[in-house]
Amino acid sequence: MGRGVMAGPRPGVIGRPMRSLLLPATVLALAAALAGPAAAEAQKAAPAKAAAAPDPSPVVGCPSLANLRLLLRQSQGDAGLAAARLADEKADHLGCGVLSRDKVSALADHVALDGQAYDCIGLQGTQVCQWTRAGAVTPVKPPPAEPPRRPAPDKLRR
Repeated sequence: MGRGVMAGPRPGVIGRPMRSLLLPATVLALAAALAGPAAAEAQKAAPAKAAAAPDPSPVVGCPSLANLRLLLRQSQGDAGLAAARLADEKADHLGCGVLSRDKVSALADHVALDGQAYDCIGLQGTQVCQWTRAGAVTPVKPPPAEPPRRPAPDKLRR
């Protein structure tokens, strides 16, 4: 064969354009094969983690609605800034604090003032409700109570 005559591709040799596509396709196929079972398990676990993941925003509560409104006004309505203010030992806390979401037992009251809604939530271990922004936290549902057991009737002896 002379130089001017084009010969067909040699068997077993892949041309440069085909080689550039083959490597990424192989890597993707290998990654999918290796990640398949792990990805499926991660997708199954993701909804459980999402449901169990707590809301990262802090819940600020005050025994007085007026104090909660003042605290929120001072922090431009940002619960994160209000929580940071409450963390400062030198700041006036107005009786307010950051509440634990798992201690919320009931919604005691609800009010709307000047276009803002507020909830007064009951906490476990106290009779005083804490005012928060409406919807900031929902009460923890207690486990279903077992029905009371009746005592077994006494056996009559003869």
